[in-house]
Amino acid sequence: MARRGAVKGGTARIAEIGVVAAAYAALVYVFPISHMPLQMRVAETLKPLVIWEPHLIPAFVIGNFLSNLLSPFAGPWDLGWMPLANLVGAWTCWRLGRVNAYLGAATYGVIVAFALATMFHFVYHSPFTGFLVPLLPVEVALLIVGVPMMRPVHAALSRLRAPTAPPG
Repeated sequence: MARRGAVKGGTARIAEIGVVAAAYAALVYVFPISHMPLQMRVAETLKPLVIWEPHLIPAFVIGNFLSNLLSPFAGPWDLGWMPLANLVGAWTCWRLGRVNAYLGAATYGVIVAFALATMFHFVYHSPFTGFLVPLLPVEVALLIVGVPMMRPVHAALSRLRAPTAPPG
């Protein structure tokens, strides 16, 4: 039996996925630079949450899909390829992040940068490295910066899930 005040169960985790996906998409829409070829998505700083909260991996797949619906590149690349890249990146971040949070975050950034450069290479018929060189440091930096930003969020989520003692 769950104690009063504790947030538990699958319903709470589904709600967390929805909130994080919506937060990611909202941050993308708030900052217009998110949909430019040499983009910088402030929302990327949320992604290291998967290191401590692996159930949030789908949040970044869904959030990426939702944020790309209004992208000028919306289509198979933005609505299929990039969510898939986020699935791979988030899972890899979680696995490596258990060893070192910054390594996990940096690897997620590398995966997303390579996926973006691949997409832009085919969409614009331009050299792959022409996109990778500027995207790679930005993606990696955003995700690394997200590690210390998301630690307190993880701590807050953990406190919400912790059982509380009955009044006594």
